[in-house]
Amino acid sequence: MVFIRIKRISGKEYGYLVANSWTGSGPRQKVSKYLGRLIRPEKAKSEPLAQFLGLAGEPAITEWVKKSSFKEIAAALIKWELNNHNIAESSYGISAEKAELLDCKGKPVAIALNDGFLCGHTAKKLLEYDAAADYSGYNLADALTAAGIAIEKEVFITLFGKMQAMTGAGKQEAAAKETLKDFYY
Repeated sequence: MVFIRIKRISGKEYGYLVANSWTGSGPRQKVSKYLGRLIRPEKAKSEPLAQFLGLAGEPAITEWVKKSSFKEIAAALIKWELNNHNIAESSYGISAEKAELLDCKGKPVAIALNDGFLCGHTAKKLLEYDAAADYSGYNLADALTAAGIAIEKEVFITLFGKMQAMTGAGKQEAAAKETLKDFYY
């Protein structure tokens, strides 16, 4: 199990990816990756995703999710959450598509958003989401929450449904229902 640990050094906070392991002497923790200096912006606004994207209402958002690739959606969600915290993508050298978050000096940063941390690790975890291994939506919700993205319920449902349909799980379920529709007992 890995988690993010925050360390305070000389009055500044830094993020580290820590892994637990069990030994004969009990549990041990090992830092597996430095995530960067921690930035804690205040949430400035709660702009809906549709408004951020310039779309009109829920039907338009649903259509946008259906026609966009998962990486495009994930990048837009990251940019949307940063916008709600008044963080300009260019101010920290943030590249949502590459899962890199760098400061002006080219050093990695971690941004505390909502209940998670947006950093290179969590952005990469989100961008590499595997829908075939996620039948319940837990992995997608975990990836979004870990990255600090507070997605709207309707958008999450539409996104998860799209991902399941792309993996074939949705097609198999529909075929099973079609097969059993004439079954009487």
